[in-house]
Amino acid sequence: MAKNILLVTGSDYSSDVYQAFYDVKKLGHSLFLLSDGSFEPEAGVFEQHFTYDLRKTKETLDYMKQQNVMFDAVTIKTSEWLTPLTALLVKQYNCIGNEPIVAFNCRSKYHMRQELEKGGVSIPKFQLCRNYEEILDAIHKIGIPCVAKPVGGNASYGTFMIQNEEDLESLQENYERSIEYLKKKAIDEDVFAFNAEEMDLIGVNDHVDMITDYLVEEFMAGSEISVDALTQNGETTIMGIEDQIRMKPPYFLQLAAMLPYLCTGEELEEIKVLVSKTVTAMGIKNSASHTEIIFTPEGPKIVEIGCRIGGDDLHDTILAVTGYNLMFESIMIALGEKRNYDVKTKCHTRMEFIMPKKAGIITKIDIPDVVKNNSDILNIDLLLHEGDSVGLPPDNFEYIGYISGKGKTPEDAKKNLQEVLDKIKIEIE
Repeated sequence: MAKNILLVTGSDYSSDVYQAFYDVKKLGHSLFLLSDGSFEPEAGVFEQHFTYDLRKTKETLDYMKQQNVMFDAVTIKTSEWLTPLTALLVKQYNCIGNEPIVAFNCRSKYHMRQELEKGGVSIPKFQLCRNYEEILDAIHKIGIPCVAKPVGGNASYGTFMIQNEEDLESLQENYERSIEYLKKKAIDEDVFAFNAEEMDLIGVNDHVDMITDYLVEEFMAGSEISVDALTQNGETTIMGIEDQIRMKPPYFLQLAAMLPYLCTGEELEEIKVLVSKTVTAMGIKNSASHTEIIFTPEGPKIVEIGCRIGGDDLHDTILAVTGYNLMFESIMIALGEKRNYDVKTKCHTRMEFIMPKKAGIITKIDIPDVVKNNSDILNIDLLLHEGDSVGLPPDNFEYIGYISGKGKTPEDAKKNLQEVLDKIKIEIE
């Protein structure tokens, strides 16, 4: 039976995601899009494109109530900040998906820690801080080294490490400059904030300021991975494990990644058990999830989890490695179609972020056609362009873009990617 499916997003999609939409349409279903209007989707894909200021959660729900269409499924790809809105729409149309409070708990690192602690999941020691004085107090209680991170941040924006006693001398400056950056980003994009009315609507009892409230956590030393999984009716299947490479402390921006993560069968089983336990503790029952894990000397611990597909290149690299299109699968789960998976490795991939080497203005970005047309390159995504300003932490936590490539082995993937990276020219003045 043909059904109406609503996609929620804050950005446009890659060609691989659009392929999922075409495959869904071939099954006879109708697709609708809800976005902030910042892009124009491919023609002929969606029956209707609803646009609204998605930063206004309650108003967006009321706006959709006014539309003369009902939906049988609502889902999302990677827009972390829109997962609570998506869950509220799932509830509004009585569809399959996550409860609003589950989505919010995945957005707020403080509430996430509380849920994981209740579920007996291995996490670092943590303390909520609402101002600089409380951050200082938490550092003394948790101990140095430790990490300070905004409750509602993502992509390691505003996150920094206190490595030793000397770092306390610059702590207030680091905190205030990070807050200044986050506030500006919230004004420009509002990807962090929920007001009191919206938190009440979601069912949040313990309100937080997603921008200025911070968590201080014990520092987790060790290698880091991310795990993308699909959960249907409480049963979780791992679809991809990515080996992450991050910059050296005190900041934690990701620099590169390799997929799949190479590990023993015993390690893989340990990861599966931990992810399944984490998904259950958070209450995720029917959706994709993206979990980050650090292998500490005391064992693996959860960094965070989101109830959506992993961002950046992950959707397309997982498709290249496994043959499974996570956007298509997410739609099928939202429709209640029973899914079965046999995940095998078809190739290896490597992704690298294009990072600014200094602060300034981008005056030139040159990506030759030989790079764009290279069959071993999966993604070239520029988030900044000529004329945009760039900087370094703690004043700026953004990268210029990213590029990912594939190969038969991890070494081939790295070699193929490096060959094209050497051809890209970026000038900053």
